[in-house]
Amino acid sequence: MNPLFLIPVVLIIVGVVFMMIMNKKHKTAKSEIDLDSERTKYDQYKRELLAQDFSKLTAWMKGKPIDAFTSASVPQSTTHKIQELVTDGIKNIALSAIGIKLKRIETDCFWILSGSDLHFFSTDTVGKLDEHIVFDNFRIEKATLQYGGLLKSQLGVYSKSSEEYLPKTHVITFDIDGSSLALEIHDRLNYMVDPEDLLNLKKQLETRAKYQVVGEKFVKILQDKFPNLKMS
Repeated sequence: MNPLFLIPVVLIIVGVVFMMIMNKKHKTAKSEIDLDSERTKYDQYKRELLAQDFSKLTAWMKGKPIDAFTSASVPQSTTHKIQELVTDGIKNIALSAIGIKLKRIETDCFWILSGSDLHFFSTDTVGKLDEHIVFDNFRIEKATLQYGGLLKSQLGVYSKSSEEYLPKTHVITFDIDGSSLALEIHDRLNYMVDPEDLLNLKKQLETRAKYQVVGEKFVKILQDKFPNLKMS
């Protein structure tokens, strides 16, 4: 038998064995993380992430307090609305002034609650600040909040096993002079695996836990501040 025919077979076997080993390591690492226990460390993790992984948010806030923060996104329906406004000659000046750049939805976005203001940040393709929108107390008290489900579009095609890492969303809708502007709030910060940590599953899961603990508290803190956003 030509040994060249054996190469693909060997590669397949090695690949299967490697996946079995990694799956076993993943289950072991996952079993060592108690999310309920991790949630008690919210304040600690919030400080750590603002000082390290998300220090740019502190810089963008320019000294303003950060009561809570998480990741965000722009629903496809919102991008369509903004595009329609542009196409129609921007009939609603107030909405277009707030959302003219929200057509770009593939880059990182963030929410920050600071006092009675909600800050929405969008970034460009290299992670630099692109747009900063502030929704004040008046806007928030007229806003509504509803559960939006899993953000499946973030990964496009995904495996069933990866569903647990997809962010769940809430949709906050603002009334901008009679027009609605809907934006998504994630229940965790967007996590991208550091290439150096590709084989360090324990570190990956520990970081994911921190990102979830900090992000999932955002909606509760927001609702405590603005009871009109509580859902029945």
